[in-house]
Amino acid sequence: MSDDDLHGRQLLLMLAFFVTVGGGLYLIGWLTRPSFLYDHPLICAAVAGGACYPARFLAERFAWWNRLEERRQARRDRLLSRALADARHRARTGRKRRIGWGEGLIRAGRLLVGVPIAVGSLAIVPLGIAAGNDNRQLVADGPVQQAVVVSVEEDKWSKYDDVIVKVAGPGDGTPVEVDGGNDLDPRPAVGDRIDVVADPGDTSYVIAAAVDWSTPWWAWPLGVVISLLCLWMGVAIAFG
Repeated sequence: MSDDDLHGRQLLLMLAFFVTVGGGLYLIGWLTRPSFLYDHPLICAAVAGGACYPARFLAERFAWWNRLEERRQARRDRLLSRALADARHRARTGRKRRIGWGEGLIRAGRLLVGVPIAVGSLAIVPLGIAAGNDNRQLVADGPVQQAVVVSVEEDKWSKYDDVIVKVAGPGDGTPVEVDGGNDLDPRPAVGDRIDVVADPGDTSYVIAAAVDWSTPWWAWPLGVVISLLCLWMGVAIAFG
């Protein structure tokens, strides 16, 4: 590896910096939505990636950053010594060296934490694809029904004038929230009739049929990046 390579905790700190800056920018975009950052999350990732270069340049001015590399080298030396000791023990006795209970407990803990993260990361993209297709498939399968709007309430968790739209459920008339109701244009009023589709398996789940449920283009590369990062993290924790 060249001197420009990051190692161990240096890489983890840089990854944490990237996630913090990118996530912070997107959080700002979410809090100020509608906004450019909210509509373009990949810009947040690009800015965070660019900020890693000056951040590393500044970090290298401090001794603690270089000590991280020294600790990594010391740990590598310890691992090498342990591997050599294992090899000598196996050559002498024909058996693997027994590890202590403390070391075994640490290894088991790393596996219990890292393996689920790694396996779960493989499901991020498929689950995202499935979630994006579910509502589109509901609308495609139909039937599209008209339901009467019974309430239009302000979303108390939103800083803007987002609303929660409820209709008389197609099944028994019980008020149910419409998924996508805030995206209807023009915004419905109480007493209006809107096109909805109810999930045949759960009639309490009702979606607005007039909303565009297609997955935005940026969701795919973002999902792949997040999945790869989580996979790398899980493998690193489980197997060092």
